[in-house]
Amino acid sequence: MEKLKKIGYFDAGVEFPEEIIMAAGFTPVRLLGDPTIDLDKANQHVPPNHCVWARNVLEQAIKGLDSEIRGVITSHGCDCTNREFDIWLECVKLDFMFFLNVPLKRNDIAKKFFINDLKELVTQIEENLNAKITDENLRESIMKMNKIRSLLKEISEYRSKLILKGSEFHELVKQVQQNDKDVALNTLETKLNDFKSRNKFSENGLKKILLTGSEIDDTEFIKFLEGLKFHVVIDDLGIGTRYFWNKIDETEEPIKSIAKYHLNKPIFSTKFPSYKRFDFIKELAESYKVDGIINIAAKFCEPILYDHPFMSKKFKELEIPYLFVEIEYNREAYRQLSTRFEAFHEML
Repeated sequence: MEKLKKIGYFDAGVEFPEEIIMAAGFTPVRLLGDPTIDLDKANQHVPPNHCVWARNVLEQAIKGLDSEIRGVITSHGCDCTNREFDIWLECVKLDFMFFLNVPLKRNDIAKKFFINDLKELVTQIEENLNAKITDENLRESIMKMNKIRSLLKEISEYRSKLILKGSEFHELVKQVQQNDKDVALNTLETKLNDFKSRNKFSENGLKKILLTGSEIDDTEFIKFLEGLKFHVVIDDLGIGTRYFWNKIDETEEPIKSIAKYHLNKPIFSTKFPSYKRFDFIKELAESYKVDGIINIAAKFCEPILYDHPFMSKKFKELEIPYLFVEIEYNREAYRQLSTRFEAFHEML
């Protein structure tokens, strides 16, 4: 069996153009953290008060990524992940590395800037990885990813119907982000048929929540919440709605449509204007009639920490219960915070 050719991406805001990698004949693979490991290597390069999740991914990269990964592309996320790219260049041995400068703003000037950087990414991939990226291949990739997004959005609704657990859906989105997209499509189509024939689970004692915050990529954390009788009916996560909520225009020039898509999707807290993130979360909370909102900040995740006072104030005005928790990136930390989550459940 022929080995997959993979390009990894390190992306705090899910703004990486997978379609370009697919059009080049590679499989895009999102790099995720591992809460079970120590950070011996990364802590030699990055101060301990930097984002624990970003340091975790760096630790894995220094020790060695999947042998099928030919290169890594970092998208402009928070300041921490941006500056760590310099350390990746020095410490991680790969054939290809590129920093994609996704704009912080979302105006016409930002769009022109982003289009130019996407074109530079295409040039660098073609020159360094012996690939050819055509408009035809880009359009095929866009159509395939749009189909994946549509399936994920349809499957997501089974959470609010009490048919699909939040942890199961979270794991499914991770599989899509890390596997060959043809395999992902088959998996999603099979799963959708399965969910259509499933019975509802009991909602006795469950509190329906919207989950938001930092890069929550450990499914065990969502299982932990489920063990405390929380049910994630909707989210504002990179492994969640921000990955599939909108679709790319299939009629426009491919690179332009990819740029427009990423500058019009649900906003992350690292982008401007930040109040747009609140607007999206408010819309979701009201549409899905959640009992409350849980906002999780990974330890030292500055963008989420900066957002919290504004979010807390606005949801208090709306009388929507809101819990903010800063958490270490390890599973023992989840259990240590059980009392706070239990108290929130009782309040609801």
